[in-house]
Amino acid sequence: MNNQCVVYVTDVEYSFPTILSALQARKFASPATDVCVLMSEHLDNFEELKALLATSGVDLIDATEALQDSLGKLDGSHFQGRISVSTMAKLVLCEILPVNYTQIIYLDGDTQIVSDLGRLENATVPEGRFFAARDYTAIHDFLDTGKSSYYFNAGVLKFHRNGWIGQEALELFAKNPEACEGKHDQGALNYVCGSALILVSNRWNFPKQFLHLVNMSSLSIVHYMAHPKPWHGTFFPWTDRESQVYVDLRKAHPIYNALYRGISFDRKVLYKYRSIRARIEHAIEKGGPHPRVQSLLVGGDYAV
Repeated sequence: MNNQCVVYVTDVEYSFPTILSALQARKFASPATDVCVLMSEHLDNFEELKALLATSGVDLIDATEALQDSLGKLDGSHFQGRISVSTMAKLVLCEILPVNYTQIIYLDGDTQIVSDLGRLENATVPEGRFFAARDYTAIHDFLDTGKSSYYFNAGVLKFHRNGWIGQEALELFAKNPEACEGKHDQGALNYVCGSALILVSNRWNFPKQFLHLVNMSSLSIVHYMAHPKPWHGTFFPWTDRESQVYVDLRKAHPIYNALYRGISFDRKVLYKYRSIRARIEHAIEKGGPHPRVQSLLVGGDYAV
């Protein structure tokens, strides 16, 4: 049995982009790393989807009851429909995943894997530690002021099963949610991390907002946090190539197409308008790869 996995947690709403990322992870990861998608909600055609994904080497797992056992009380009191169970699930993965997995790579479903994951897979996380990259806000501040912040994004993590701080973060969220500053799981993890954090390059978790400032070839994982999303169309700063993979997945099988969730025409028009304006502004500035952004990807005191 493999001791390492790439794992996603999704509800029905987010299952389509999550599956795309999982299929990309399977393509770019070693056979010695399993790829798992945990469902936090019941899916009507679960067995059919599970069989389909298995043909591509992705394991679909119904984690509904396990997550309800771990997070059900908070779901009724603190979440109140505003925070999805799948968002908080990264904190309790050690209670849900099989015990053979000691090296756990967690990815949000709005990621794309665009190149080999080998270096991330081969970098072993010690007990009680975890890997994470700087958050969008920390990068934004770095570009503006040059000041370096270690505030990390929780959408891509690698941690050792033993000593994972998820439970500590969950307890903080339950007792003192204000300390999380509206960032829920991410705020709680940043608050309690202490010396457990090992900073990694943003090539493993690159925010979509800065794609126009970097060479795509420098990246391994792109994170399409916030709206708009690439499965809804091509909007600056990404290109048709990043959107087309979702179109291709919808065509690949009727089950995948049925999972797709679109957006309203009005919202699409708004995103297109903003996208055109931003693309024109960028063309006027004639900006290319930004040296400070590149420095977040190479060099530095990064574990990987």
